[in-house]
Amino acid sequence: MTIPTRRFRACALLVTALCSAPFALADQRPNILLVVADDLGYSDIGAFGSEIHTPTIDSLASSGVVLRDFHTAPSCSPTRAALLTGNDQHLSGLGLMAEVRKRRFASQPVLPGYEGVLNKNAVTLPQLLSDAGYKTIISGKWHLGRAPELQPQNRGFEESYVVLEGGSANYRQKEMGLFPNYPATFLHNGKQVELPADFNATVNYTDHLIESIDAARRENKPFFAFAAYTAPHWPLQAPDRYLQQTRGRYDAGYQAIANKRVERMHALGLLSEEEAASASVDAPNWSGMSTEARQHAARKMEIYAAMVEQLDDQVARLVEHLKKTGQYDNTLIVFMSDNGPESKDYDGRLAEWVNANFDNSLANMGRVNSFVAYGKDWAAVSATPLRGAKQSVLEGGTRVPAIVSLPGGISPGERNELLNVRDLMPTILEFAKVPVPGIEYAGRPVHPLQGESFVPLLRDPRATTLNGDRSVVGWEVDGSAALRLGSMKLVYSGKPGDAWQLFDLAKDKGERHDLAGQQPQLIETMKAHWRHYAQVNNIALDPDLSPAEPLLKKN
Repeated sequence: MTIPTRRFRACALLVTALCSAPFALADQRPNILLVVADDLGYSDIGAFGSEIHTPTIDSLASSGVVLRDFHTAPSCSPTRAALLTGNDQHLSGLGLMAEVRKRRFASQPVLPGYEGVLNKNAVTLPQLLSDAGYKTIISGKWHLGRAPELQPQNRGFEESYVVLEGGSANYRQKEMGLFPNYPATFLHNGKQVELPADFNATVNYTDHLIESIDAARRENKPFFAFAAYTAPHWPLQAPDRYLQQTRGRYDAGYQAIANKRVERMHALGLLSEEEAASASVDAPNWSGMSTEARQHAARKMEIYAAMVEQLDDQVARLVEHLKKTGQYDNTLIVFMSDNGPESKDYDGRLAEWVNANFDNSLANMGRVNSFVAYGKDWAAVSATPLRGAKQSVLEGGTRVPAIVSLPGGISPGERNELLNVRDLMPTILEFAKVPVPGIEYAGRPVHPLQGESFVPLLRDPRATTLNGDRSVVGWEVDGSAALRLGSMKLVYSGKPGDAWQLFDLAKDKGERHDLAGQQPQLIETMKAHWRHYAQVNNIALDPDLSPAEPLLKKN
């Protein structure tokens, strides 16, 4: 070989290395697995005090970071909008859920921000990651718009297997929807699919996630996988082996189960001795109920727990697959719920439809062709020690279990700082080394991200967050409102004539001791903060600047 030839080959190798460097760098970026449970309460996993068996999720907690004061929107699609845009849901079109708009305001247009679908005001997290070379995947619940241009394949997801609506039955059966005349539309990359005969929602969503994760590996791409599970959203259904696991576990009733959770939460350091002593659950006296009523109530919670345990097993499948394929150590895993537990007893509210279409006998509850929701009393247990549930701005509606795992990339332990679902998008982007967009992206104006990365806090528990004592975080849903200022929380029920209430969450996570009469000046200061939050986010206000139900444009 001549010297010129050697030089040519050396140069060629150098050029090849330089050209492939960006792809090598891309391969070093972490994969991202975002696992979202649906309507899971604050104390419904073992790491947060539950009797429900969740060993895989608990393992992620013990080796990762547990977020003790992490908050979402009060309901599902608003949380998903905030999660995927980094902005308050009112800026992204979900100030009002589509179902609420259809039921109450179907014949009238609503204000911008209350359309009930994910609008185009912001660039989505999957779009940014896809443009940066990630394979973007969603499997599970979408609930952000049914029109083709609003579907996940047109909002940044390269691979999507979803139910478009707010959920479905967990088995293939005659009635798949959540309400009468409410469809359950399953799409794979925008095309409607026929469900297999052995369809189980939690299992099938996991199957598609694993298939898509393997495709990303073959393509030598990092992945962003959104595991948007519908469990444990109603209708409550689970395979028989899970139902057998939980049989008899809830025979002691509401208060006994809640008390045990409080004991475990105290042992875990989640509650002080004073908080544990004062914790209570708003539920009927179990011993005063009839035998039949206790049997049906206990069975409902057994099914709910079975769904959560099956969910944990499917998360285990994902984790084990990542370990088997050598990807676990380079995968950022986030686990969370989309809001607090569902308190509405839908099988009672929809009794005529349920009785005509389902078999809710004690023997069939939780199986195919049953339709069960567990109601406000078990929801109060799920939220223990918090008060409130889904659709509420009380802590039980917005404070959810949240865990972050990245072996070697974060400092394990607990974080007690106030964090919000809007903060996840910039946090994920920082891990992925993707710049946060400003006021324009791909030639169109977009709303800048309101969320703030908490990567420094994950890496160093001594780090301070931008959501410190002087920060302000607000909420609004259907005319009810809340605002956090450090540990102080201002709450308005939305009911005419009700006064604003004030709670100190450092001492009273259950929001049972109203301090409004003791600190009137702080009330006024925090009300002014809330009105500023409302004006910044185009939230509907009454003429006196108090929260309002979504105001309709008058013709």
